[in-house]
Amino acid sequence: MWIEELGKRLDRKKAEITFSPHLFDRKEYWNLELGKIEETVRSGNIFIEKCDKPNKICFQRYFGKDNITYTVIARYYNYFIEVKTAWPKKGR
Repeated sequence: MWIEELGKRLDRKKAEITFSPHLFDRKEYWNLELGKIEETVRSGNIFIEKCDKPNKICFQRYFGKDNITYTVIARYYNYFIEVKTAWPKKGR
């Protein structure tokens, strides 16, 4: 599958993560935390329904202490991962 190929090419646990200007526009509105967004990309589950060829991947991660789920849309490039947008959701 194409998602596994991207994972082999670039290790998301070690790759540099950059943020799109669009994300900073939404940061105030959604009250986003960049640390949680980065943690979601590094260790979140892949949400297949929102993924799109050739390099758009969606990650989701639940933070139990805060009772919030972050959904992050990112694009894989050769040497880094760029976070395009993110939004939180209460609960799971």
